[in-house]
Amino acid sequence: MVEDDPVLNDALCAVLQSQGYAVTRAANVYEALDILFSNPPDLVVSDVVMPKMDGHALLHRIRGNPLTRHTPVIFLTAHDSAEHRSRAKDWGVTDYLTKPFDQADLLQSVRVALRRHQEQEMELQGRVEEVRSQILALVQHEFRTPLTFIMGYAEFLHDALENGLPQHELIEAVTAILEGSRRMQHLVESFLLLTNLSRAEMPRDEIYPLDPAALWRECLTEAREQIRAASLVIHVDEPPDPIIVFGALDLLRAALSRLLDNAIRYRRPDAANIWLTTLAKPGYVGWLIRDEGVGIPRARLAQLTAPFVRAQPMHTPGHGIGLGLTLVRRVAELHGGYLEVESEEGAGSAFTLWISDREM
Repeated sequence: MVEDDPVLNDALCAVLQSQGYAVTRAANVYEALDILFSNPPDLVVSDVVMPKMDGHALLHRIRGNPLTRHTPVIFLTAHDSAEHRSRAKDWGVTDYLTKPFDQADLLQSVRVALRRHQEQEMELQGRVEEVRSQILALVQHEFRTPLTFIMGYAEFLHDALENGLPQHELIEAVTAILEGSRRMQHLVESFLLLTNLSRAEMPRDEIYPLDPAALWRECLTEAREQIRAASLVIHVDEPPDPIIVFGALDLLRAALSRLLDNAIRYRRPDAANIWLTTLAKPGYVGWLIRDEGVGIPRARLAQLTAPFVRAQPMHTPGHGIGLGLTLVRRVAELHGGYLEVESEEGAGSAFTLWISDREM
């Protein structure tokens, strides 16, 4: 309970304690912050207008800390202006009670906030367990397959050293080992990146101004050998005017690289082109990639960005683990945006990674 009026603070604490709640009181935001980060509560009830630091500043600190960012916050205030409510909602306030309020309204708000928080925690735990089961099943297949591939060819080389080995067989074995190693590396990097993206929001020290068109050029440079081997022509549509957007360079580059890799990997045999475009619309900046790939069945589009779901069945050549588009979507969400997908089976796909154009 955060309230600078000691009489009201005592009264509110007494009301909550009478219902069996364990209440810790704070006379100002500074005291509240000391309590919050040493022993995070299940719920914060706070006045808004307080000296030195107000309730909005407290809410900002709560949402910006990994330990408390999901903690429900109820505001108590005598100021019921639209501006105050809008500001509170922008920062994620759970409920907003206007003084004077009825005791029953406060207790109902507390019960509802705690119940919703508990439901969210249970839902999150269920998702964690589901993903954990998927990962265990995945490890048994996806990690074992390239590892068995590598070990098999390595043993073949070891046994063949004594008897000699024709050069073409040596080249074939070494190439297979390298391919299996690259696949293992890609799997490990994808899992590490997905773990990094599990955070609720982007740390401010990772946000920098960047040129979105330059990111496409960097991705093309990294993929030049893959593009050359696939005999693809890349068409880059530069924006007419320079665009600057704020984002995490490494995460955005990783997301765009995966979109480009998918366009190359899942191309049709007669595919010859990929189009890259940088876009801007009110509130957003986007990276569009359009291909001449195999396309995605309509029934699978809605499931496409869920973890471990692939656009094509697992028996298709060069299949992955279905993490690529999940990673892209999560990068977009962390930047206040979303992933837009359009596709027609047998005709190609278009993916647009949209992020907010506001400084985060």
